[in-house]
Amino acid sequence: MFEPVRGGTRGGQAEFKWSDVAQDKDRENYLGHSINAPTGRWQKNKDIHWYSREKAMTDAERQEEIRRVKEAEAEAIAAAL
Repeated sequence: MFEPVRGGTRGGQAEFKWSDVAQDKDRENYLGHSINAPTGRWQKNKDIHWYSREKAMTDAERQEEIRRVKEAEAEAIAAAL
């Protein structure tokens, strides 16, 4: 009546590779395909992860940027009122 549980992974998780997704005709069905499996000429030699790279910013620079953003927001609110 009861069978033993199968070992291994379900759904082929162990064999999954983004390089295979790049070759797949239905690559658009994969969430994150444009970043993790880029294809085409425009991606060649481009840093498509530019937004998540850690920037070398000191604490003083970060505080100055926050101050400038807050000033700009205050000016925008004042102009809207």
